[in-house]
Amino acid sequence: MTGAAGLRDALGRLGRRLGDPLGRRDTREPGLVNSISLGCNCQMAHVLKTLGLRGWSGPFDWIFTMPGMVRDCLADDFAALTDHAQLESIPVAERRGPEIWKGRHRLYRERHGLECVFNHHDPSADPADYAFLTEGVRRLRGALDQPEACNRLWMMIHLHTPLSVIEEIDALLGQRASRNHLTFVQLVTGHERVEVAQALDVTPTLRYLTVHTPTEPIGLRLADPADDAALVALIRAEAIQRPSILA
Repeated sequence: MTGAAGLRDALGRLGRRLGDPLGRRDTREPGLVNSISLGCNCQMAHVLKTLGLRGWSGPFDWIFTMPGMVRDCLADDFAALTDHAQLESIPVAERRGPEIWKGRHRLYRERHGLECVFNHHDPSADPADYAFLTEGVRRLRGALDQPEACNRLWMMIHLHTPLSVIEEIDALLGQRASRNHLTFVQLVTGHERVEVAQALDVTPTLRYLTVHTPTEPIGLRLADPADDAALVALIRAEAIQRPSILA
């Protein structure tokens, strides 16, 4: 394949990932009001999309993270996340399937024990995947650095996360030019039904929800479709309530 043909192929693949089959620049950009997923996997972004709230693609929509990794990304303004020297392809023999577990990040593997960060993409080896990552970072930076923007940020995980880590994320968001509010959803599995066990407004910019569920997340959803529908309804009810900081 010639250099020009290779570039056209990479642009085409990037365009398909961004929703444009011709490989043109994605036109979905942050506005003045944004709903943003901060992870910790694609489940949170999928819920926002289901609710019609996700208007553009950010870096945490499609990668595996931990809250501590998100904190680190905000602290260094995504420098390590997009450092190509830190990206590494996962050998085929170590992958969990033919089209999953494609890429890892050296720093976050060492610091947070993340064996895989890039499930369906390999930004170390594929220029289109790397462009997809950096474009998402650019959009998120733009939303956070727009003084007139009001950003409703969401994070959800079923692994126990100390409140102190989420408070650090809240503090880092508070340093950006935009107005930001974070709702953190701590899933606790193995309970009888989906319900909010505790709702704590830690600060005017941070709401911490403890949500009981019978089943665990599997990919985009909870394992039981009824549980997942109840979780989506719960987040819809939260999303309707506009934080005063964003009013």
